[in-house]
Amino acid sequence: MEAEFKDAEIFKRMMDATGNLMSDVSIDFNEEGFAIKAMDPANIAMVLFEAKNSIFSSFNIEKPIKISVSLDDLNGILKLVKKDDKLKISDSKNKLVLDIRGKTKQHFTIPLIDENYTAQKIPQLKFTAEVTVLSSLVKDSVKAAALVDDSIYFTVDMPRLIISSKSEEKEFSQDLSINDNKEIFDMKSESTTRSKYSIEYLTKFLYSADSEKPIKLSFSNNYPLKLDYEINSDAKMSFILANRLE
Repeated sequence: MEAEFKDAEIFKRMMDATGNLMSDVSIDFNEEGFAIKAMDPANIAMVLFEAKNSIFSSFNIEKPIKISVSLDDLNGILKLVKKDDKLKISDSKNKLVLDIRGKTKQHFTIPLIDENYTAQKIPQLKFTAEVTVLSSLVKDSVKAAALVDDSIYFTVDMPRLIISSKSEEKEFSQDLSINDNKEIFDMKSESTTRSKYSIEYLTKFLYSADSEKPIKLSFSNNYPLKLDYEINSDAKMSFILANRLE
């Protein structure tokens, strides 16, 4: 397998987001592109990333291949990639080869790791509420909620999205209506829906989201959350997060 990225920043952002949740990663490459399906070590969150082969300026693959690497190793190298640098990756003799071309040329090899890899089954979830909202709004709300507690509540009571948190002594609440808020693009709910989630995990999920682009929140009463956003037209990221008990 040999691939050169059109925009190395896209791959860098995807691996950054993964590295916030786990130390190693297995990436599945095939002729259509690449994908990651993984559960964090605590079994609280699942990451689902997909990228089309159009993310590459050149791509050669003879057969599907799984590449497992340390994210500490990989992300340490990707931090060196600057805007407009070219990044090429390939596999060779149990190594991942990375070539960075910018003002200078840098060549790295890192070992592939043996993982007792079990393909993750994506849970079949049914949601009663879905909200598409500007990423920056959710990022700011999560930061505000973190000043109060380590958990956050999402509530949809049509036509309102209510984001809140509370502790024994403090409370935070933000009430947003789709009717008068241009940062909410779509909202659907079968009934009043409310669930509670970890702020720590949400912060990690939102790390690579573009603040000027939408994200989609899908959940039900006391039920896992699915968070989706696009990196660009070639790559999308999804996360599933277990709810916290009330």
